[in-house]
Amino acid sequence: MPFNWTFIVLTAFFLGVAWWAGKQFDKVRYISERDPLTGTYNRRTVEHYFQKAAKVCDLKKQSLGVIMLDLNNFKEINDEHGHHKGDELLIQIASTLNNYVTKNDLVARWGGDEFIILVPDMKKDIANEYVNKLQRAITLQNADSFSNVGASVGYAIYPQQEKNFHKLVQEADANMYKGKKEK
Repeated sequence: MPFNWTFIVLTAFFLGVAWWAGKQFDKVRYISERDPLTGTYNRRTVEHYFQKAAKVCDLKKQSLGVIMLDLNNFKEINDEHGHHKGDELLIQIASTLNNYVTKNDLVARWGGDEFIILVPDMKKDIANEYVNKLQRAITLQNADSFSNVGASVGYAIYPQQEKNFHKLVQEADANMYKGKKEK
């Protein structure tokens, strides 16, 4: 029985097509989950992740921190130096956040100059320390390039303060603006 090269060629061809299709799927998934400027996750992804993380927290009797972060003086950067510099700052902040958080935390750009971080198993007694260290990390990281930029940060904790994601975000946002007004 002669060896059939057609089988080998077709198998290699279809494996190549399958590999290419898989790569395309990965690219589309990445694009659909990420903010195009900062590379952090987007709103839709953080909302989906929260639902899954909340179920895990319920099973393990743990909490989940929802941290909101808003850049101070961001509008001035855009007005004085242009949107390109503002984009550079957002990219730098995203990098700082990703370097600061643990592998179980999720960082997302919420919109404009706001970011949200989900922190599994965050307890109220360590939340203030976490927030203060985060604010210092952002201020120190940007001291050379953007010396007048800091961050206002607020948090809410699931399920102690609220179980609904959007209400937790509102609570964290309200706490963030309380801190912003105190400065």
